Amino acid sequence: MKLKLFKSQNSPRRGTIIVLSAVLLVVLLGFVALTVDVGFIQMTRTQLQSAADAGALAGATELSGSADAATVRTNVKNAVVATGLLHRNGDQNALTINPNTDITFGKIYYPPGSSTYSILWGDAQSPYSVVKVRAQRSAGSGGDNRLPLFIAPVIGNSKAEVWAEAIATFQPRDIMVVLDFSGSMNDDSCFGRIGTLGRTYIENNLQTMWTQLGSPIYGNLTFTPKYATLIGRTASGTIPHVQVTYKRTSVSVTSTLAMTQVRFEYSDGSTQNLAASGTSGSFSASSGKTISKCWVKAGTNASLSSGNYGEQFSFTSANIKTALGLNGAYPYPGGSWDDYISQVQSSSGQIKDAGYRDMYGYMTWINYLQYFQYGYDDTPDLWKTSEQPVGVLKDSVDVFVDYIKSVEANDKIGLSIYTHTNSAGAILEHALSTNLDQIKTTTRQRQAGHYKSGTNISAGMKTARLEMTANARPNAFKMMVLMTDGLPNEPGTDSQAAAAVITEANAAAAAKIKILTVCVGAGADTSLLTQVATITGGTSYVVPGGSSIDTVRTQLQDVFRQIAASRPLKLISGN
Repeated sequence: MKLKLFKSQNSPRRGTIIVLSAVLLVVLLGFVALTVDVGFIQMTRTQLQSAADAGALAGATELSGSADAATVRTNVKNAVVATGLLHRNGDQNALTINPNTDITFGKIYYPPGSSTYSILWGDAQSPYSVVKVRAQRSAGSGGDNRLPLFIAPVIGNSKAEVWAEAIATFQPRDIMVVLDFSGSMNDDSCFGRIGTLGRTYIENNLQTMWTQLGSPIYGNLTFTPKYATLIGRTASGTIPHVQVTYKRTSVSVTSTLAMTQVRFEYSDGSTQNLAASGTSGSFSASSGKTISKCWVKAGTNASLSSGNYGEQFSFTSANIKTALGLNGAYPYPGGSWDDYISQVQSSSGQIKDAGYRDMYGYMTWINYLQYFQYGYDDTPDLWKTSEQPVGVLKDSVDVFVDYIKSVEANDKIGLSIYTHTNSAGAILEHALSTNLDQIKTTTRQRQAGHYKSGTNISAGMKTARLEMTANARPNAFKMMVLMTDGLPNEPGTDSQAAAAVITEANAAAAAKIKILTVCVGAGADTSLLTQVATITGGTSYVVPGGSSIDTVRTQLQDVFRQIAASRPLKLISGN
């Protein structure tokens, strides 16, 4: 019996499967390589994006409108590169950014009437308001820095170019500036500050203020205060011409003929006779009494008064005014020459404490204006003068606004001033606007106690808050700059006024408005203003008292410059 052998029909399939398996293995290996390397590339790209974001933000902090363009570029590049060194990417522990090719400068431009920006790129677009950073792994003139892959080289791709880019700029700000124009804002240019700032500074500043008013001339006043001299009748034969300079507890007398007696009548009605000789002399009252009348006997003038005492001089305010030549119209709506003379004669107050009681001149008059007639309705020219510390405040606001203008970052500023005579207790001088120069102009044209002498801080804050909640832009960073040199004393009692400030701080915090407070001088309630800043997440700045006005100016300008430069940053997309 024969056996019949048959061929297996599966033999060809076995060969096909082996071939197919090999092909699929290669494909699968490709997918594995792709998965591993794509993941590695994506991880590196994410790391590069983090580095680019951080570098752009770091560079944006160095953008400045006040420094020259070359300095800004150097500072920005250094900040970006230093930040890059802190970031790992792919197979490297630190990132290298080429400062010459990977960092680009530009300026954001807002077409008139538009809230949509464009970016003008290039080193020529100074002052810069935007910086672009490119973090990359690529092949360039600096060498091949492409990202090495793990498995992809098997299929012919050994390295990959990976990059990320970020653009950072300033977030536009809506800023309400809230300023204290209470009566105390001229204290540093009054006699009361002689003990703190020195007589030379105060008196020189008073002379500067008189000059700034146009060096006006009234009567026979001079700048340096002098005692009033009453002029007697014209000489006639044996009747002399006599002049008496009144110093309250003494007099100085000159006569064209020899004197024989000087007689005093005091404010209490008592009298005293003093022997005299010669044509001049000084005569003092008994026990420092106040002299109200004086008689001078010389030549044959004894018959000029009852009792044969000689020529009489009465030291009334009216006679003093005549002696000073001040019988003409007073130059301003508030005050009068009579009131000025009364204040100079006062037995207490700044003029007396400064050693100028009964001494008349532009120095004591300027002090009178600041202390008694400080409001705009009283003396509408005082804003033109260097009242202090309001003068250095105006200078600092100029610095603040000029810095913001120089950066050109679409900030808006409004102005609220307290205290005011209206029911609100403050006034919105300017709504939020990109017309920044009007803030400088209005601030410059206000004076200490411009509207009212009180310190209604909460009213100024509320006025600013209401403007911001009504008109601030949705995408803007909302900020309030609150400045004062004193304690809140309105509305109500001091404690009620302070409580109202805290209430307003909480309202601002609820409206997401950050408040930066500026305390000027020893009189400011630094504790209260620090609390206000803390409640809103802001910062409190202190310009201490007891310093020279030049020091205060430097410190206050530095504070306002810091505030202007401390800008919130954000990442944006370019176009």
